[in-house]
Amino acid sequence: MHSGSKYFGGHSDLLCGVLVVKTLPEWNVLWSDRTYAGSMLGSMESWLLLRSLRTLHLRVPRQSESATTIAQWLAKGGDGIPEGVITKVWHSSIQEKDARGWVPKEQMEGGWNATFAILLSTQEQAQFLPHSLKYFIPATSLGGVDSLIEHRLMSDPGSHPCLVRISVGVEDVNDLKDDLRRGLQTVSKKAQVKL
Repeated sequence: MHSGSKYFGGHSDLLCGVLVVKTLPEWNVLWSDRTYAGSMLGSMESWLLLRSLRTLHLRVPRQSESATTIAQWLAKGGDGIPEGVITKVWHSSIQEKDARGWVPKEQMEGGWNATFAILLSTQEQAQFLPHSLKYFIPATSLGGVDSLIEHRLMSDPGSHPCLVRISVGVEDVNDLKDDLRRGLQTVSKKAQVKL
């Protein structure tokens, strides 16, 4: 089961889901359910999905490359990023072997994920960052041509209050880095003023 709205439908104008099965008998069950119970994609949504699939091979590698560049840059403390404002960066390209012995590099052939998360020093910084950026749109989704950012607590009350999730789009990677640099400088100054 896939969310067709994310990556498959990478233009932020489609709501759909995709079910894939391994065998013809499983497909026959799904076909029968769809035929008699409905739940099929409308004509417009089908056209939007087809249009988006035609650009998938262009969008995803660009998003992957840009997200990897940005995540690694942030993890290294990036030039112009105030010290201590980011306490952790999660991205598969910087993830080490886990306790089970799993290494992301062995699964992620052809590129890394276009989304990642950062942990900021304070909840106030995490709340303010999405609204202090020019190129990143404050939103919950992921996988579109536009870069998105969200304070995760807004959509998941059980998440860490300082967690921010970033979904990288197809904009110029240097523009995105400059935007994050300015935004992180802004939230860092805001925290210093309150002290």
